[in-house]
Amino acid sequence: MNRAGRFTQLLFYACVVVFVSGCSGCWTNWQETYRYDKKQPYDLFVLYELLEARPESLVFVEDSLASLQDAAANSANYIFIGEYSYYNERSVTQLLDFVERGNTAFIAANDLPEDLARHLFGNDCYYSFYNDSERIGFLSIDTVTMQLDSHDYTLFNIYDYEPYNRTTRYLNGGMLCDTLLDNEVLGTLDDYNINFTRLGWGDGSFYFHNNPVFFTNYYLVDSLQHEYAEAVLSILDDGPVYWDEVSRVPPSVARQRNRQANNNQGQGYSGGRNLLTGNEALSYIQEQPPLALAWYTLLLATLLYVIFRGKRRQRIIPIINRRENSSKRFIDTISRLVFQKGHHIALARQELASLRFFLQDRFTVRWKEGEPPPKNLAELIGGDEEIAHRALAEIRFVQSKKHLTDGELVRFYRAIEPLYRL
Repeated sequence: MNRAGRFTQLLFYACVVVFVSGCSGCWTNWQETYRYDKKQPYDLFVLYELLEARPESLVFVEDSLASLQDAAANSANYIFIGEYSYYNERSVTQLLDFVERGNTAFIAANDLPEDLARHLFGNDCYYSFYNDSERIGFLSIDTVTMQLDSHDYTLFNIYDYEPYNRTTRYLNGGMLCDTLLDNEVLGTLDDYNINFTRLGWGDGSFYFHNNPVFFTNYYLVDSLQHEYAEAVLSILDDGPVYWDEVSRVPPSVARQRNRQANNNQGQGYSGGRNLLTGNEALSYIQEQPPLALAWYTLLLATLLYVIFRGKRRQRIIPIINRRENSSKRFIDTISRLVFQKGHHIALARQELASLRFFLQDRFTVRWKEGEPPPKNLAELIGGDEEIAHRALAEIRFVQSKKHLTDGELVRFYRAIEPLYRL
């Protein structure tokens, strides 16, 4: 491996080490996950710990709602907080029976399942709407003003510690059209959008809240925003609390239902963080710190590859063998043939032509063919007068002859040769 490649590899490993050591343990998942045992912003660890610390017992329901049958009348509480819940026919019956005996059920979710909602709102009111998107409306806002018991509470939708236009849901008022039912509006969103209702059933009541996110860790540990959750949860009785985990739908199903609801109401992808929150695979990766670490490491490796190896490189230049210069050999051959045939005067005149070209190119001496050489040659070329005089004498001699002997040709070459070295 060459030096540049070794340096690139070392730099890559160094960046990975710095990245891992700097980010390990500091992941913050801003997805709404609603896990009772996790401490991410939108989990339920704080609320679960607070309820578990009450003098009354907390029952963790993870198998079925059959345990609700053992609850005493008039004091027990049922709690579900999450994006969506699922109840089969038997679970709906058990939950309705639990509340009918005078107990309280608090459900904070984006929507109520149909089998339960049609009992609480009445068939006429529930089925007067064509689909779920008409029953549950939403606002995309970053600052939320809640009204509860004649008090206003200001809450902020946050993502990555910055204000974020989150989908904030409310109940269509037409769902409460049946005046014969014991239903009551307890809280509103922005003065007139219903988001907290009491739905009477037998001797007890269901309490339905449309925005479960405001009961998560982030809002309960905030010194200014925890008061709203405290005021809402004041409806709980003094008896034990049944914490429902069995009815929670998987996160992938919840995300799919959220996307479907947003599409039905015209809230498709609009850029920004929706690219992440609307992508099930990326959302799951963000929820798992090891996968998130691997994901960002892959991105870093790709970036380094683009910087150091992915740039355009010059194509390999093929080896070209040096071409043999045969001009000198050709000239030597021709000269030797001419010399052997005794054409000495032809060689001398060819050399005179070369000399004229050289003097004109090097010293700008104008000397036309057939004319005698300039008398002031030494002055024009700035050379030694003796050399110039000897050269002029031999040039005039050659110009005056029609034949040359071997000795005369050699003497001519020796006389003009010093001119080429000036």
